[in-house]
Amino acid sequence: MLTSSFLDASILLPSLFYILGAFLVFQVLFSGIKVLLNKMAIHYDPYSLRAALGVIYIMSLLFYMEIAATHVQQSWIYINFELISIIFYTVILSANKRYYYYFFPLILLAFMVLNSALTSWESWCLSFDLIVFYQALNHIKNHTKNKFPFFKYLLVSIIFGFLYWFFAKIKFNISNPVFIHQLVSLFVMELFTIGYIAVLFSDLESRAALFRDATHDRLTHAFNYDAFDIDLRAIFKDDNQPSTKFTMMMFDIDHFKHINDTYGDLAGDEVLKEVVHIVQNVLKQSNPKIKLYRTGGEEFNVIFPNYKVEQTTDIVNRIFSAINSTPIHLKEKDIHITASFGVSEISPHDVSITDFYSRVDKALYHSKRNGRNTITTV
Repeated sequence: MLTSSFLDASILLPSLFYILGAFLVFQVLFSGIKVLLNKMAIHYDPYSLRAALGVIYIMSLLFYMEIAATHVQQSWIYINFELISIIFYTVILSANKRYYYYFFPLILLAFMVLNSALTSWESWCLSFDLIVFYQALNHIKNHTKNKFPFFKYLLVSIIFGFLYWFFAKIKFNISNPVFIHQLVSLFVMELFTIGYIAVLFSDLESRAALFRDATHDRLTHAFNYDAFDIDLRAIFKDDNQPSTKFTMMMFDIDHFKHINDTYGDLAGDEVLKEVVHIVQNVLKQSNPKIKLYRTGGEEFNVIFPNYKVEQTTDIVNRIFSAINSTPIHLKEKDIHITASFGVSEISPHDVSITDFYSRVDKALYHSKRNGRNTITTV
């Protein structure tokens, strides 16, 4: 049983609490390391960090349990936790990088060496079962249309859990009553674990939806002014000096009021959505990290982090050309639109966000006062 060494009793309920505790301890460790890295201003990929920390955490627990069970007569007592660990790591932590697929068999081989099980055919069957179990969960995770395929995860876990215990029964000569009892316990643990992960996933989805609503424009799905203000202020330090070099582009659609007056507000909405689609396609091809913000009715901003103004020329020209050369298809007719642009790079003389923003804004209005459909760079 999972927690018999810790509680000296084969009780299912404490096992569930132990699993929950293991999840919570990992989350506390992960959050603490993120806070530390942020304070040290170290850039990191949270998904890779979580996956790497997950490997270390799970392996530490499993190796500790394997060592603790070395001199125990019932050396199979941690089997259920091993199976739950596969679910925990694959469904929650996996970073979906190919080297993890090759890393996993090496971990199992290390366990076999630790247990002196290299000559046991049952141990090879157990290891193969875990490898295929891991691959099956990964396949479901990466090839499902459902947000969280609860029943697929549960079915695969039941099948491979049964096979694992079947080979364990042969290897350790486990009696039928104990075998059945462990299968029932495993089923409850799998149901609890996958259910718990589903609740976490649902909570994350809800938070993500709230975040999208708070930071994205409802009509065009571009980032909104609030997101723009947050990102722009984040570039400046507490002393109002910019923390990095960057360039900003501001543009708006020429004669947009005329489009609304002539074709109606719904047509104007379609123009805004199509413009966002055009610009985001260019940005995606150039650098997916560059963000587009809708900061006004027909006004948009693009922040180029770590770009000097001359480095943005090609992207700005491509956006300019794409907007000018792409007709907007409406029911009545195709509308050809143009846009005016203002571009500028942050300067050491900018002692506040307002100084920088005003310069870009003036560049835009210079384009509008001088015939529109042009780019002004200052």
